[in-house]
Amino acid sequence: MIKFLNILFLLTKTEFEFLLPKKCDILCYDKGKRFNNDIKIIFRKFKIDIIHVRLEKLNFPIALKSILSKMFNFKLSIKNHYIKNYCYHTQPKVILSSSYYDNNFLYLKKNISNDFKTVLVQRCPYKNSDFDTKKNIPTIDQTYLFNKRSQMMIKNYINSKEFILGSFRNNLKKKNKKKKIFILIVSGYKKLFEKFRPENKENCLDIIHEKKIIRFILDNFSKKYKIKILLKSDIKKSDYLNYTEVDKKYVLFNDGNPYKFIDQSNIVITLNNGTVGHEAISRGVKNIQLPRKKKSNLIRFHIFQDGFNEIKLKSFISHMLKMKKITYFNKTKSFKQDIIFFNYKNSLLVRNITKLIDQSK
Repeated sequence: MIKFLNILFLLTKTEFEFLLPKKCDILCYDKGKRFNNDIKIIFRKFKIDIIHVRLEKLNFPIALKSILSKMFNFKLSIKNHYIKNYCYHTQPKVILSSSYYDNNFLYLKKNISNDFKTVLVQRCPYKNSDFDTKKNIPTIDQTYLFNKRSQMMIKNYINSKEFILGSFRNNLKKKNKKKKIFILIVSGYKKLFEKFRPENKENCLDIIHEKKIIRFILDNFSKKYKIKILLKSDIKKSDYLNYTEVDKKYVLFNDGNPYKFIDQSNIVITLNNGTVGHEAISRGVKNIQLPRKKKSNLIRFHIFQDGFNEIKLKSFISHMLKMKKITYFNKTKSFKQDIIFFNYKNSLLVRNITKLIDQSK
């Protein structure tokens, strides 16, 4: 009943289409507007469509046909009927997504017989706990991954041909060697994390930790070094300032391109094992992690493992600030399987997808 009410609520915000979709070369499966827009840009010579599977947009004729087809095939979910009928009308040569958590995408080739190729693009660090496919391993034609570690992991959960691409969005931005900011702190703050709820406990504790860390760094290093704080692109600066009570001069406006700030930095500080830290290293910028919890399974020279021990924390940050860049990157060779690749303009992805489309003609 609750699930049904949630669907009705989503439908009140759904944008409806009343014309059947046209044939396309590439069908983007779900995911965010930014990712889909980037795909449209780098594959501009091809016909591209987007199938929205979270009710942001719904094709009414396809939805109606899916309800009717469900009556004759109860094995498939109504969502899979919708995807199947959408694919029937668009006849894509490639279906591309970054939705590694969506089983409807992962098992697309099993549930829907068609000649299309499926492609998965990694957009954040993977964990073993992200996948529950070991008992029934899906097939994806091609997967594009951050690094060797992701490649080794994905072999246990998905049957595919793997390619090391690096970070898709990071690859779109050319490296800039000009330095202006010495220390860049990447914030994980979201306003909804302020409220302490059982399901939100870890996120709430993380931003409390972040608030303490930022105050500590400003108090101990701002007189000697230039420091800036980079927010997530969807965060209001006013919300962050009200929560942390830091001076607004330290906070940068994120217009969706964090890479220009990363490139201007001598060191990037992240509070967890997030994507931005990996991207910084791939762009030749030092990164250190200051996590709230000790990561006993991830012992690295650039990860602080003593929580909020102020004496050790100050010594660690000072040491990493003074460490020469060549020394830092020589040390990263000990965990080179974790380093994400930099493939400017995603040329590997463009070349391989183009080949898939040409072969299907």
